[in-house]
Amino acid sequence: MTLLARDIMQAAVLSVRSNLPVADLGDFLISHRIGGVPVVDDGTLVGIVSRSDIVRAASLDRSLAGVALEAVEQSEFAPAEAPDPVELLRTVARTIEPLTVRQIMVVDTVTVSPDTPVKEVSRILTDRHLHRVLVTEGTAVRGVIAALDVVRLIADGRVADL
Repeated sequence: MTLLARDIMQAAVLSVRSNLPVADLGDFLISHRIGGVPVVDDGTLVGIVSRSDIVRAASLDRSLAGVALEAVEQSEFAPAEAPDPVELLRTVARTIEPLTVRQIMVVDTVTVSPDTPVKEVSRILTDRHLHRVLVTEGTAVRGVIAALDVVRLIADGRVADL
């Protein structure tokens, strides 16, 4: 018998709204011990967000701060005209701080139907270098399959069922 996505998906799926502040998202992921989560507004899947997206946003913050400091160090400013480096960093922080999930989420989500064979799900995970795929029906999230779920099949000796 061929295993399907519905057979191995985690059906109890946590989700967040797109207006959630990124700082709260980090706390949410840590407290639930998960690496990523679908973004659902009014019952409709609008994206997916993960720890990697938070890291990317933080890296952008650090990069912008570095650019601001480099600008200050340039000798093109007369001493009296040079911007205050501390104020430049504050400006960058104010720009990044109010980010919400909407600004960092991936909107082109990779989804499969509940009837997708697990072998195909495995190919999607490996070919696209993903940690998880969402199982959907229309715009509703029905489950999630993490790469670890597929590894668990191997550990449980169920590979022959793929």
